[in-house]
Amino acid sequence: MKNLILLCSLCFGLTANASFLYKDLEFLSMENFSIERVNGNIHVGFDYVIKNPNWYGIVIKPSSLKLTVAEVDCGWVQIEKSIKIKRKSEAGYPFVLIGDGSKFVKSGFSSIWFLITGNGVDFNLKGKLKAGIAFFTKKWPMDYTYTMNFEEFLSLF
Repeated sequence: MKNLILLCSLCFGLTANASFLYKDLEFLSMENFSIERVNGNIHVGFDYVIKNPNWYGIVIKPSSLKLTVAEVDCGWVQIEKSIKIKRKSEAGYPFVLIGDGSKFVKSGFSSIWFLITGNGVDFNLKGKLKAGIAFFTKKWPMDYTYTMNFEEFLSLF
């Protein structure tokens, strides 16, 4: 009976915006960038530092996000594998975004210009992440901009 009550309250919490049962994930920073080309696609890898203030673990499911690099639209990128976020934690989780390689070429030239002018290169991820527990899912809004400096940009090559 306890399990049924817990399941019902959790279901209500995820669908009815009951903030006493869950809190939004906090996306804190990006670290350890890597880029590689595989079969005409670009794989952008990085560690995303995420804080989960909830008393339960959350799984980020395959999702699509809009990537903008140096103010140039790189199109939609995919998160293809599920990522398990531990409960009551703040840790780095490996993300791999897969996108069309031709769109990244334009952003590469724009990135060089931004680095020459000293502004740094902005990586912006925007969209909704599908996440949840078991079969209860919620879409978390995400709009995060990371400014990469000259040394980090050179380490990609």
